[in-house]
Amino acid sequence: MLKRGRKPKILDELDRSILSTLHDDCLVPFVKIARALQVNEGTIRHRVKRLVKSGVIKRFTIKVDPVMLGLGTLVLVIVTVSPGNVKHVAQELARIPNVLEVLEVHTYGDLLLKVRGGSMQEIAGILANQIKTIEGVIGTQVISVLNIWKDEHLPSLTKW
Repeated sequence: MLKRGRKPKILDELDRSILSTLHDDCLVPFVKIARALQVNEGTIRHRVKRLVKSGVIKRFTIKVDPVMLGLGTLVLVIVTVSPGNVKHVAQELARIPNVLEVLEVHTYGDLLLKVRGGSMQEIAGILANQIKTIEGVIGTQVISVLNIWKDEHLPSLTKW
């Protein structure tokens, strides 16, 4: 789903290959990407710059293991919001560091959150002291995540 006013970018095969490589490892030198794709380094540098400027690439980052950081407890939280307050509540929820994702839904509740913490006790504190205290929040339901079998934010970039 696209945000209003945003159009999908038309990407060619070279753009997709560059994105796939950087998605797997954003530290791969441009010269190595160029060699693998049989183009010169300047082409890669230009394409990446264009992908950043156009907004296709939002940032270069790393993926860390949350368990190794002491954030091994994951829950999904369904939040019910009073009428007319979804945007305000979503913006406030997005400011809470342990809230990783805020999604607007319309099946069960109004917002779906992905929340991480060090324990269920920590999650309970976040719910009681940060989430439920936001003006407009009228109810929450917590879904405990027992195992994570796949944790990706995009489908494999080589498939599209």
